[in-house]
Amino acid sequence: MNTICEKCYCENKLNSSYMKKILELLGPVILGSKPAEILNISGKSDIKSNKLMEIKSFFNNCNKITYKIINTYDGGIRVLFINKKSLSHIFFNKKCVNFLKFIGYPSDYNLDSYINMLVDKLHSEEFPDEIGIFLGYPLKDVLGFMGYGKNELSATRYWRIYGDPSISYEISNNFLKDRAKMKEMINTSSLSELKNVI
Repeated sequence: MNTICEKCYCENKLNSSYMKKILELLGPVILGSKPAEILNISGKSDIKSNKLMEIKSFFNNCNKITYKIINTYDGGIRVLFINKKSLSHIFFNKKCVNFLKFIGYPSDYNLDSYINMLVDKLHSEEFPDEIGIFLGYPLKDVLGFMGYGKNELSATRYWRIYGDPSISYEISNNFLKDRAKMKEMINTSSLSELKNVI
């Protein structure tokens, strides 16, 4: 007789291709080269609900990253995954903090209050372009995209690059390396093993 697990997903449910895709995407965040990642949850409401359950089941007790579920003004759902240790390193750059203060973030820097303000903005109709700072993109590229910088658009990778592309390429390459590392970990470990180390 089959029994139904009501409080958690069974091993075969955790080993879904969806969770493997999520973990590969989050490789740079989990491994620390990227401070955050935002994910749109697509599908009908029951599919969205199942995806969120898988995310919660896997990441609720995660030591390396936290997440925020964001219900958007138009009925969509986003999940913001954050590596607070990596994000705090981004904010060691006072230019990043000063720019966020310039566009309305609290004058007294606090990591959690900055994250909460970003989340509040993600609930609204206008998408906050400064999210690029939280995602680990170079400040020069975020400024250029928002129309504040003096640099011209010089390249496009996963984001628009302004001015000298060398530092942007280096950051992008680090993201890709960590994504490849995570993919290898996924291919050689079960998700329950990964859950124990993440």
